[in-house]
Amino acid sequence: MDNPTITYYSTEAKNISDKYNSVPSGIHQFFKAAFVEGTKILDIGCGSGRDMAELVKNGFDAYGVDASSEMVQYAQEQYPELKGRIEKGVLPNLEMPFGGTFDGVLCCAVLMHLPKEELFDSVFAIRKLLKENGRLLVSIPEDRPDIDENCRDDKGRLFNSVRPEYLQLLFERLGFSVIGRWKTDDTFRPGYSWFTIAFTLKYSGVLRPIDQVESVLTRDRKTATYKLALIRALSEIAITEYKSARWLSDRMVGIPLSAVAEKWLYYYWPIFESNIFIPQIRGEGVECNKPVAFRASFTALIEQYKKRGGLTQFVLDFRSNTLSKDNMKLAQLVLQKISSTIVSGPVTYAGGSLESGKLFKFNSMTREILISSELWIELSLMGYWIKDAVLLRWAELTADIAKKEIMPSDVIDLLLTAPIGERDVADARAVYSSLPFKECTWTKGSIKYVFDVDHIIPFSLWHNNDLWNLVPVLPKVNNQKRDKLPSHNLLSDRKDCLIYYWEILRERYKIRFDTEACKITGMKSPSSWHEVLFKNVSEAIEITAIQRGCERWP
Repeated sequence: MDNPTITYYSTEAKNISDKYNSVPSGIHQFFKAAFVEGTKILDIGCGSGRDMAELVKNGFDAYGVDASSEMVQYAQEQYPELKGRIEKGVLPNLEMPFGGTFDGVLCCAVLMHLPKEELFDSVFAIRKLLKENGRLLVSIPEDRPDIDENCRDDKGRLFNSVRPEYLQLLFERLGFSVIGRWKTDDTFRPGYSWFTIAFTLKYSGVLRPIDQVESVLTRDRKTATYKLALIRALSEIAITEYKSARWLSDRMVGIPLSAVAEKWLYYYWPIFESNIFIPQIRGEGVECNKPVAFRASFTALIEQYKKRGGLTQFVLDFRSNTLSKDNMKLAQLVLQKISSTIVSGPVTYAGGSLESGKLFKFNSMTREILISSELWIELSLMGYWIKDAVLLRWAELTADIAKKEIMPSDVIDLLLTAPIGERDVADARAVYSSLPFKECTWTKGSIKYVFDVDHIIPFSLWHNNDLWNLVPVLPKVNNQKRDKLPSHNLLSDRKDCLIYYWEILRERYKIRFDTEACKITGMKSPSSWHEVLFKNVSEAIEITAIQRGCERWP
């Protein structure tokens, strides 16, 4: 802490304490919101002892430290109930006062007196004092217009002018999460105000989940692109197929291995199909002893569809269960080899560089990849950005594996290939064209001849051509809606129309429709599938709108 500031408080200990004790504290009102009654609380910078005494009065097991010996002594004289509960302690070198970790920490009017270069170490010291899910209550002044060019007031005290937003970011980077934030007037100085922020220590480990992902992307040893493919698949499932996740009792989440393997098939198909050999493991060449484990069988499957529509046609056949007997065996072999590679490779080794340990496990009984619930939540919230980061790293790693003979931009183009392209809506169009009468899904307008097939959730957002996502609309309506999401009211108003079209599609393409509906609902053909699918599509639209900041229509 700043020495001139400590000197001032030591010299003026009695006057300052008497002044503070003569008026009510502005932070007392937040104690019950921030802390759980009866828990062990440490007051860092306890000063006059006023706040500590209030904590004790309210049933908290409160202790305190202060940088000034004189303030410590005077506080115990003024509040005898605090004797033996206060000792000298200075941020950032607090060590472990009073024998261990705390359920809560109060840090009122302290952090603004620290030099900026000591803030990180001080926040880290506070973090070490808290138990997992511990609470922290911090207050700093909003502005101090009375400080000079050296950031000191007329009493020589340091005010580092740190904004509450910066302080919030600093704490959140170290695993804290905001649970409350308030602005109050200063008790002594009219026109001055304070910010009080309540945090919970969400991640007491070394790394937050998002940092764990970043470390895998940047620090983990990579002999192949497998770790990147796994992170990408989990991110996409967390965004669009999150109902397939199974929440377990031990703070873990189970993700079907089959869902990840199917994603890998879509990712690697364009790469293996390329006219140019694109290695995906170090040392891999056209003829080598250790190629990608699933490349040979995968290439054989690709050859079967080279003149039959490629990846798109395979996906349609696969989802509709119309693969020939031979192609079904070949596809099953490819998926089996991909699954084995996923388990023996990235599931086993991802996170090997992390102090917190490896990220994944595999349950051979349920055939699920196990991931911590905290990491799964992070993928659900940040999946869009993580996916984009993975694509870039994948392209860069491939260029490195290929010894710069392939450009990252060429790889990105292949990685962006959708399983079913945006314009591949032939099946839905054929069904709608056969109807003797149809109306515009969004406006009720009569469709006589010409119509467009609209994506309920725009293709630009989900890259999704599932049948449930394709509805007939008037061309002018499609032009107006474009990349906007339907409003909640519009979706509710047109529920019957949507379900009608879904029934028509399902009647014609039952297996494919059910397969695709299962991905978004997590259920296989429930008897009330209409309601289940509608509610899940509505939920997906609202979540996508919030996370992506999308425009709504109309």
